[in-house]
Amino acid sequence: MINCTCYHSAPSQPIRPLKEQITPELDAKIRNAFPSTQPMNEKPLALPESQTPAVPVERGPIVMETGPVRPFYTGYARIDNAITDALKGKSQELKDNVYQIIWKDFLPHNVHGLAESDRLAQIGLGVEKAQYLADQYMDKKTKASFMEAMRSIAKIGTRGTRVGACEMNYQVEHVIQVDGDGYVHENHSDEYLYAMKMKAPKEYETYEKLKETAGNVEAAFFSVRWAIKNLNLINSNKKAYKKKQEEQYEKLQKTELDQTFAGADTSSKERFLASIQEKLQDSRNLQISIFLEQISNMTKAPGNCLFGRRQVFMARA
Repeated sequence: MINCTCYHSAPSQPIRPLKEQITPELDAKIRNAFPSTQPMNEKPLALPESQTPAVPVERGPIVMETGPVRPFYTGYARIDNAITDALKGKSQELKDNVYQIIWKDFLPHNVHGLAESDRLAQIGLGVEKAQYLADQYMDKKTKASFMEAMRSIAKIGTRGTRVGACEMNYQVEHVIQVDGDGYVHENHSDEYLYAMKMKAPKEYETYEKLKETAGNVEAAFFSVRWAIKNLNLINSNKKAYKKKQEEQYEKLQKTELDQTFAGADTSSKERFLASIQEKLQDSRNLQISIFLEQISNMTKAPGNCLFGRRQVFMARA
């Protein structure tokens, strides 16, 4: 059982009857004043009589279309730019599907109602969705770099930690530099801080204290001023910094992904959804209803896509 702490689980307040909210004195005052109050309308309200019978109104479906899904950037150029390259020249529909996977499957902020096994299975399902899209829309070379990047984001999601019971914290950058073509440029502040920590530990301690007492902005100005004065020191430390980055990436790649939906048939949409449902039936430890709802939504998506921007609502009698 999940001990949820988010607003979704806030207990609803019981409705108090109006008679319990009015004191006896106020009730008597209202009753005494009521006979003297004149109605606003002397003539009763009534609909005009019609000579012809009313024609029944036919209600058609309501079609709603959401806007494009906002791109998600982790801040790691090696990962984000591979996805940007793979989606260059592709339809907005495909871009929506890819970024929907990242937002909803890999790195969701709120995981209300999901046990950890469900969350990890959702990430694994997202990987299979990405593989399906790659097999349907990309050539062999593009597909390889795209899937490496998508699996990397899935592994970032797998290593995420919970804040309370329902919110997630991931190791992604919060300040991201994106140019006009959608390419990420990694923040040089990490390089400055690494050099400061290795070569000027006392200044690094000052930086950490500033973050605690004065906030991130003052600490950032301190690191920039230090970097301007120590450019030669930073340049001499570039090789060690690059090596550290490679080690972190290699460590990320060793993260194991959930295998609940691994090996799904991606040859067509019908076979893909059928194979996912078949694998789901063998996983009794999951909240099956949550995943069945997703399969149903993917079935309704137009064409070969898994997520549709158009939603059709039919009127009920």
